[in-house]
Parts: sequence; C-alpha cells; structure tokens
Amino acid sequence: MTLHLHESPSQSADAYDELSADGVTPRPHWAHLMESLQEIGPEELGRRWNRAERRIRENGITYNVYSDTLGAHRDWKIDIVPLLIPADEWRSIEAGIVQRAQLLSLLLEDLYGPQHLLTHGHFPAALLYGNPAFLRPLVGVSVPAHSYLHMLAIDLARSPDGQWWVLADRAQAPSGSGYALENRTIVSDVLPDLFRTSNVLRLAPFFRAQREALTNLSKRDNPRIVLLTPGPYNETYFEHSYIARYLGFTLAQGADLTVRNRRVYLKTVDGLEKVDVILRRVDDSFCDPLELRGDSLLGVPGLVDSVVAGNVKVANALGSGLIETAAIMPFLPGLSTHLLGEKLKLPSVATWWCGQSYALDWVLNNLDSVVVKPAFPSRGMEPVFGAEIPQAEKGKFAEQLRARPQEYVAQEQVALSTAPVWDQGCLNSRSVVLRTYVLNTGSGWIAIPGGLVRVAEAEGSVVSMQRGGHSKDAWVLWDGPIDTFSMLRPRNEPVELRRVPRVVPSSVADNVFWLGRYAERAQNLARILRAMIPRIRLAEEPELACLIRLHGCLESRYSKLPKAKRRRPTSLELEQEMTSMFTDAKRPDSLAHTLAEVYRIGDNVRERLSADMMFLIGQLRDFVQLEPKTQFLEYPAILTDCLELLSAFSGLERENINRGLGWLFMTIGRRLERAIYLTRQLREITTPLAEQDWSLLECLLEVADSSMTYRARYYTTLQPLAVLDVLMADETNPRSLDFQLSHLADLYQKLPRHVRDDLKAMRDALALLRSFDLRELKYPLPGAAMAGNGSDGLSRLEHFLRDLERLLPSWSNNLSSRYFSHARTLPISIGQ
Repeated sequence: MTLHLHESPSQSADAYDELSADGVTPRPHWAHLMESLQEIGPEELGRRWNRAERRIRENGITYNVYSDTLGAHRDWKIDIVPLLIPADEWRSIEAGIVQRAQLLSLLLEDLYGPQHLLTHGHFPAALLYGNPAFLRPLVGVSVPAHSYLHMLAIDLARSPDGQWWVLADRAQAPSGSGYALENRTIVSDVLPDLFRTSNVLRLAPFFRAQREALTNLSKRDNPRIVLLTPGPYNETYFEHSYIARYLGFTLAQGADLTVRNRRVYLKTVDGLEKVDVILRRVDDSFCDPLELRGDSLLGVPGLVDSVVAGNVKVANALGSGLIETAAIMPFLPGLSTHLLGEKLKLPSVATWWCGQSYALDWVLNNLDSVVVKPAFPSRGMEPVFGAEIPQAEKGKFAEQLRARPQEYVAQEQVALSTAPVWDQGCLNSRSVVLRTYVLNTGSGWIAIPGGLVRVAEAEGSVVSMQRGGHSKDAWVLWDGPIDTFSMLRPRNEPVELRRVPRVVPSSVADNVFWLGRYAERAQNLARILRAMIPRIRLAEEPELACLIRLHGCLESRYSKLPKAKRRRPTSLELEQEMTSMFTDAKRPDSLAHTLAEVYRIGDNVRERLSADMMFLIGQLRDFVQLEPKTQFLEYPAILTDCLELLSAFSGLERENINRGLGWLFMTIGRRLERAIYLTRQLREITTPLAEQDWSLLECLLEVADSSMTYRARYYTTLQPLAVLDVLMADETNPRSLDFQLSHLADLYQKLPRHVRDDLKAMRDALALLRSFDLRELKYPLPGAAMAGNGSDGLSRLEHFLRDLERLLPSWSNNLSSRYFSHARTLPISIGQ
C-alpha cells in the first residue's frame, strides 16, 4: 500500500483533476499536504482514522439515507483528505457567491413586493405564478433585516477548463454547514500538524457572525431563538441538534411551538416562553398547516399570521424556496445588470427553461447533451439524462416536454472535477461538488471559508449523499494572517462554573415520560411472560386457571384467547398467546413492539441521553429478533437476559442522569406505569381466592421480584394477606404500591407549576391506602369459616384499587395536558 500519486487510478480525460495537472506532479498548493501524508504513512493514518471513526460512532454523527435499511443510524462518512483551495481562487469564489446572494435576495424582495421585474418583462410571469413554491399569503410581508435570505447555500462544480460554475441554490432550509464544522473538527484532529502549518482559514468566525446576526433580528435583550427541525427522522437531524448546541439555541419541533394571540411561544415544562426568532430547517410549505400545507405535521399552526403581524422573525424568510428552481438561472445575467449594475461574476451551468419556445427547440435538438429536470423541485421527478433515453422513446419524451414545457428545465451535463480520497492506504479519484454558504449579517454579506465537499461513492457515479456519497473538509489556504477565534473556549483558559438548567421543551418531557413508561411496561411484560411460560405445559386445571387470571392482569385488547364467558382457554391456546405477546412486533401490546417503542422514543431524544443509555436502548431494540428455530421453553432464559438489560436501564436512570426536569418526568413515568400494573395484580387477591387458586400468589410475588422478601418474613407459607402486605403496604419495598404512590407524590411536588388539587388527589390516595389495616381484614383460609363481616374490608379494598386504577390514568392525562400540550386540566379525586 502506498500514497504515491502515480498509483492513483485513471480518470476521465475531460474532468479537471484538483490534485495534479499531469497526473504525476501535485499542483503547488497540494505539495505540502502530499508530503505530509507520505511522512505520516498509511499505517499511522489508518490508526488515526480508526480513532476518528470511533468518535463518529460515539458522538452519534449520522445522516439519514431514506432508502438505507440503517435509516437514521447510518454513520456520517468523512474522507481524510481535504479539498484544498488557494487564496487567490477563494477570493474569486467569495466575490461571486456574495454577489449571487445579494442578487437573489433582491429578486425575492421584488417578486414578493412590487413585482417591477414582471411588469417590465425582466422575469416571466409563468415562472412565478406557476411555481408551487410561490407563497401568496407572504406577498407584501416585511422580512428580517430587509432580506429574504439569512443564509444561502450554493453548490459549485469545476468544469474541465478549471472554471467554477453554480449548479444549484438552496434557500429554504440550507443544510450542511453543521456537517462542514464537524468535518473540520475531525479532520484537523486527525491531521493536527498539517492543519496548523497550512494556514487554513477558520470556520468559527462565520458561526459567530451567524449567532450575532440572528440575535440582532430581535429588539429584545437575550431573545429566545429556536432552531425549528422536522425531527429525528429527517436526513440531517444530527446537524440540527449539533448547530443548536453550538450556537446556544433551543432545538424545537413544530409540536413544541404554539401561536397564541398572533405570537409564537415555546412550550416548556416551565410554561410558555415567547419566541423571538426562528432559524428554520423545515421547508416553506410545511411550516404552517393552517395557511400553507394542511397535511403537514411538521409546522406550527398560525405561524404565517404571526409573521404577518411582525411578532416573530423567521430565517430564512418563508417563501424563499421560490428561487431554488434552476429555471431562473438563464435570467440571472440580465437581472444582475438590471438590479446590481454589474455583470454576473460566477456563472451558472448552462441552463434552458423550456417555457421559452426557442429554449425548448434547442433542448429537443440537443437532447443527447443535456440533463432534463423538473423546473419546480417539488414535482419530485428524477433527472433524465438525454443520452441515456432509448432511441425508440425519445419521440415520446419530446411530446412530454411539448405538452407542458414550462415544467421542465434542461442543463448541460457537466464533467465534475475529481479530487483524491484516501481508501485503505491508497489515493483514489472521485467526483466532487463544493457546497458553500453566504450569510447576511445585517450589515453585509460574508461567506464561509470553504464549506462542505460532497464526494461520489464510486468513480463516475452521481454526487449525492442520498445515494451513498460521503463528504470531505474544504481548506482555504490563506496568504495572510488568519482569525483564530473559536466558539470553544481554549483549554488553557479557566471556564466560569455554572449549573444553569437547560430549557426542557414539552416534547422532550413528553418523550422521556413515555420512555420511562414503556421501559417499565416492557419489564412488567417480561416478568409476567417469564412467570407463565415455564408453567403452562405442566399446569393442571387449577393452575391453568391461575395463569389465565395472571394474563388477565395485562388487560390486553389484542388477546387471541377465547372469551371466558364461552369457554376456558386450553393450554395450547395460552401457549400461542404467550408466543404472540413475546414475539409479534405488529401487536401493540407485545414485548417486541414495546421494546421497539422504547428505542423509537429514546431515539427522539438521543441528544439528551448519554452514549451508554443509547447503546443500551439499541440493544433492547434488537433483542426480540429470535432465530426461527427458537423453542418455546427457551423463552424464559431469553426473557431473563431481557430483564437484565431493562434492569440496567433502571440503573442508568437512577445513577447516570442528572436530577433535572427530564429525569423527573422519566422517573414519574416509570413509577406511574408500575403503579398501574400493581393495582391490576392486587385486585386479583382482594376477591377471596379458593384454595386451588393460591398458586397465583406465588406468581404475583415472582412478577414483583419480591419472592425473597416474602420468604425472609414468612418462610414458605403463602397466604393472601401476607402477600398483600408485601406488595401493597410495605413502604420499604420498591415494588410495593405504597412505595409507588409515595414517590409519585414527592416527584410531582418537585415539578414547576404543579397543580395542588392533583397533588392532593395523590396524597389522598396514599392516605386511603395506608388507612387499610391488613391485620383487621378477615381473609377466608382453607377449611375455616368466614368470621363476621370481614369480607367488607376486602370489598372496600377492591373498590379502592378500582378507583385508583381510574385515578392514575386521569392524573397522567392531567400531567400531559399541563406540561406537554399546555391544555386545560380536569379535576380529579379519589373517593372513600
């Protein structure tokens, strides 16, 4: 294995080689990097890169490829060799992209304003009014800093003659800048000496300017700025989370925001907090289901009205996606002269909008040399390479273009430049596209030095992250002093100690609350299944009846067992039911489905959980993927392993999570779920058991993991009142009902804005529970007559447990209403 340049694979003769002009000698600005890589050597580079890949996995740096089976769990792919851009070349690129941002901002300002360009024929009306991205409710609405663009992403490619061309503009929710920053962090850590001696322009000043620009959009001191994300299933969700943390903003989904009195508020567990600025990563039409796209679940109902009222600033401004169509590119040179009084410095790739008759004729006559795309990206059509259309189908395709010419655009098929990528100790050539970014600071425009380089997966393939491509860093090699500012504090400077709690959005609290509930639900399911499965095949008629009663504690709406009124289920039917409850992932109350929910919810808040917690949750997700030949009697051992993981979850929840609001909601969820299951199980005892049903007591103790506690007090003598004492009234048993209610009341009291009436209801329930003196209850024993009216006490206890079983979900609903949805809570109480 070698890093020698002359062993690079051959490449297309008509593509520009970033590394070398002759295929042998590096270009001058590449010489230092190549020498450094040679000195480090492939073995050491391999060791360094292994550390970097481990860091990528540990930090959860992901990119969601929708067609990939790994989905959101696909690790971000980075190349070790940066793309180098010399200073003089960067100055030319920077001037071009800054001018382009100014031009496109003025274009948007006119099209959403006076529309002089349409009136005087500088821009075709069909290209405006036929574009679904033109949002009519936003016409005439003022925009932040008098610019529709806070940040513009521009995709650049180099032609065979070395000229940089613009391939596309991204204005709605331009992504990738966070990945560019992460690439820089990782590559500079892998090649620290090379980075330090190459005089590379830093990225941090650009992000500092972005934070200041967004802060200045609000007239308030310490404004509330949120980054609006589509959520964890979006392809670039990691970046959204990363940028929010890096800039110090709150990451929020549409459900976290609400509009009241034409103002936007962030729903937090502390209450509603006014939002001043929204940095959005949600496409235009999805931002407001009330005004824009009614089927959107990602936006904020009423957001447009709040923007119109001037009560919130949105960057980029709603409607900016209008300029993402390539169909405007043929008009940009003329618009630049008209609006800026200067020629376009950075040309677009040759483009023809078929809505113009002469352009359509040219495209049809030169179909083999162009790529045909939808004029409006929302149409969702895949690019069509004219040269690849079979001769017999070209006529049909031409008719398709003639039928609706305004909906198509054609572009020259560009031979992308190639750059070296490091692969197993060798350099290979791959096509690259540079995405760079321009920021409106409010007082001018600045460009990020470099940007995000996207790399084709294989030689000659399309450059697309969704098609398996990867990325690399871009280094601008400066010829003067550089700003070494970093958003991260240097290690040799002391930091100011602080313990300011993070804002907890309502959706985060909602997720961790249900994470706790589903984890506890899975544990209870696993314990009941483990208690029942070994007994089913050996059970005689009485014990089978007890197992059916234990199954009834689950109150499954999806049970496959026959109704008890018709006939008692057979042992075979119960065995099939247990298998279904264990392995059927499509059954909502199965263990497999519950564990999948634990993972789904945990993944929603992965940025709030430790790496150990996410690793454990990942293990739980994969747990019930059993081998086809797994036998029924092997299930208990598998369930024991599952319970070990769930116990580890409980341990991490208690020992590894800060006692903040997130922990409170997670723990409340776990205690609440355990209390609900306990009330169901305890009700089975309050109805006097016949002697043949007493084997149920042993199962209940086993499910509650309290068998040893019971035996330490009562040896092997099983009696219902003693079991009730251990599972219901024992304040020291962490699996007793008393323990759950006591802790729920204490935990709820620590929540901000807790409702006194709800707290009183929980305390009343606890007081009622403790009012039952089990020593005074008369439970019928085998062969003994019932003394007096002792059954009245059992009856009252049974009614209390039924009331409690209704109270707990109502209390949970009030918790959700107050802290998660911020709706009205209803009075709850528990009767005597």
